[in-house]
Amino acid sequence: GLSQMLLAAVVYVESRGQAGAVSVAGAIGPMQLMPATAWKVLHVNPWQTQQNILGGAQFLQNLLKLFHGNLTMALEAYNAGPTRVASGEPLPPSAVTYAKTVEAFLRRAEVGTASSPQKHILHQL
Repeated sequence: GLSQMLLAAVVYVESRGQAGAVSVAGAIGPMQLMPATAWKVLHVNPWQTQQNILGGAQFLQNLLKLFHGNLTMALEAYNAGPTRVASGEPLPPSAVTYAKTVEAFLRRAEVGTASSPQKHILHQL
């Protein structure tokens, strides 16, 4: 139920499309899933690219439902955690920037002005 452009935007911002990406916090793969969330909540192998993307898409879709379709809040929750966003406590600036960056890429992809690396990720999905 999610657009490919939205998924491409998240993949691009999260990992620049690198299947083997690992963050300093331990998030894995193109959608940068935390291992515990991937295995225990989403029931996917975060090291398998297709499962990582499907798990990330499922998680994002759940967040969109939780936040009644509010994309900004769903993206902030994808980055900072749903409990933190739902509680209304101040978010780290990085979560706000993350949501704005994903939304900006999404707008560029929708109007066809995305850069070559961004278009490449979109075509891979």
